[in-house]
Amino acid sequence: MMKYDSEEKFIDVVEKCLQECECKTWREVIPDNCKDWVKPYRVDLIFYRNDFGYIGAEGKNINTLGSGGIVSNAINQIQDKYRNQTYFNGNLISRWCILVPTESSYITEEAMKIIKTFLRNFLKKRYNISLMEYSPCGNAWNDRILIDSYTKNSLCIKRENNESGISLFGGNVNGNKN
Repeated sequence: MMKYDSEEKFIDVVEKCLQECECKTWREVIPDNCKDWVKPYRVDLIFYRNDFGYIGAEGKNINTLGSGGIVSNAINQIQDKYRNQTYFNGNLISRWCILVPTESSYITEEAMKIIKTFLRNFLKKRYNISLMEYSPCGNAWNDRILIDSYTKNSLCIKRENNESGISLFGGNVNGNKN
C-alpha cells in the first residue's frame, strides 16, 4: 500500500482532491445529538456537492495486508456510531465509505484489483458501506476519487482539463434531509 505518515496526512491529501473538484468538505464532524458530550463521536470526513449530496467517510491509514482489524474497526465506527445520526442540523447521510490507501508498490496490479474487488463487495453486501479509493495522478489521469468502482452505483470524482468533473454510473446518491 502507498505509505502515508499518518491517517490525518492521508485524509489531508484526499480532502485536497475533493476540494479541487468543487466539493465542500468538513473534518472531525460531530453528529447533531453528540455536540454536548464530553467525548463526542467524530466522523473523519464528510463531503458534499449538489450533484451527489452528502457522503461520510471513515479513513484508516493501512499499509499492510495484515490490517484487517483496522478495517473492522472502521466498519464498527460507521455501523455503531455514525450511520443513524444526523449532521449539520438534520441531514441524514445515506452513503458511508471506508477510505483506505489502495495503491501499492509491492503488490502487483492484478493482486490489488482482487483485494479491492473483495473489499468492495464484502463491505457493500454485508454492511452497505462503500469502498472509497483515492488514486493519485497517473499517466492517463489526474487525481481522482472512486467510490464503489465497477459497480452499478459507481461514483468517480475527478478533474478534467482544469475543470471539476463527476462521472456517475448507474444512478445518483443523494443525502436526505429530515
